[in-house]
Amino acid sequence: MSLPPPERTAEAIACAEALRGLRSRSGLSLKELGAQTPYSKSSWERYLNGKTHPPRGAVVALCRLARQPPAHPLALWERAETARNRPPRPAVPVPVPAPELTAVPEPVSVREESSPPEPLDPRPAAARRHARTGAVLAAALLCAAWLVMAGPWRSERADADVPASSEPEFACHGQRCTGRDVIATRCGMHPDMVSTHRPAPGLRVDLRYEAGCGAGWARVWGQRIGDVFTVSVAGGEPQTLTVPDKYATGIRLHTPMVATDSPDALRVCVSLAPGGPRQQCYPAGPPSP
Repeated sequence: MSLPPPERTAEAIACAEALRGLRSRSGLSLKELGAQTPYSKSSWERYLNGKTHPPRGAVVALCRLARQPPAHPLALWERAETARNRPPRPAVPVPVPAPELTAVPEPVSVREESSPPEPLDPRPAAARRHARTGAVLAAALLCAAWLVMAGPWRSERADADVPASSEPEFACHGQRCTGRDVIATRCGMHPDMVSTHRPAPGLRVDLRYEAGCGAGWARVWGQRIGDVFTVSVAGGEPQTLTVPDKYATGIRLHTPMVATDSPDALRVCVSLAPGGPRQQCYPAGPPSP
């Protein structure tokens, strides 16, 4: 009987999304990736969809083909690797009250009757039961507090992977961001939504902007094979994303970035696959409901 796949961690999802961005940047199909790397087409399908954690060499190879620096993708891969190998946190034991014992009187011999009886516990039976239960609960609470303070099964390396500051460190700014990927540069961590457009049923196009990078891009959902998305600003170099195959559908994709000081200058043009409406262009504006 086959086992179910392991639950994907947040780190593994972020790693897979970064790999999809690199594959989109490279413009290569899965078959071409298999031909130009030591990893097969089916392996790349599992890596890109997050079904299997990729080897480190696959991340390096994809960065090379996409002509992107490997530092940030490898950092995401390291975090996913650490989360995958981290043992599960043990459950805190639930206290179980001690069973109440009923005293059974022993037979008394003639000689024992002559000796004085032992003193009885003056407390009522209910008070004795409460005392035993309280002792068990106190021991369980002390054990739980020790587990929380000790941080079981956490390594120093796992804690070191958490950044001391929540502010992202961007890898580019302004013209240095033109043509680069939002995931690899960390510009896509917390961007602003500029506007949302729906050129066709099931298709959504978002214009997004990150002031810290001085750049914007288009994010698309519901795309089909052959769809083309171009983001541009006046006087800048347009950046285009083409949906190459079925593996680039059903996931979020991003165009390369364009440099601009103003999100209002962004513009996106959509050319749907053959048989669809002709090219439609949308300027920046208030997000659609």
